[in-house]
Amino acid sequence: MHSQSLQAGQAKEPRSAKKRSQSLSYRVAVFLRFVAAILGGYVFTSVFISLLAVLLPLNKLDSVLLTTTLSVFFYCCVFIWVFAVKSLKVVWITILLTTSLQLFVLALIKGWL
Repeated sequence: MHSQSLQAGQAKEPRSAKKRSQSLSYRVAVFLRFVAAILGGYVFTSVFISLLAVLLPLNKLDSVLLTTTLSVFFYCCVFIWVFAVKSLKVVWITILLTTSLQLFVLALIKGWL
């Protein structure tokens, strides 16, 4: 009886170690999604509303107020999108490329380059 319980206990150890490893990798993936949603979403939204404020055919005050109001909506959309996409790599690549492209266009329009 004792040898059977000992063997059963040994058989459960690799499963729990594997489960802990999967649990840790899942937690890291969720943490990285939160980082992408919070930091990446913030940077994307700030560059996007800056570009939108420059491109809107309104006077400066109205375009800034409108884009500031819309920034909450865009930030929420990016936050939700980060968790809706299956691949974390796609999330980071998309956020980095679109933000870089928007920043480049903004720099061209404002004459920074």
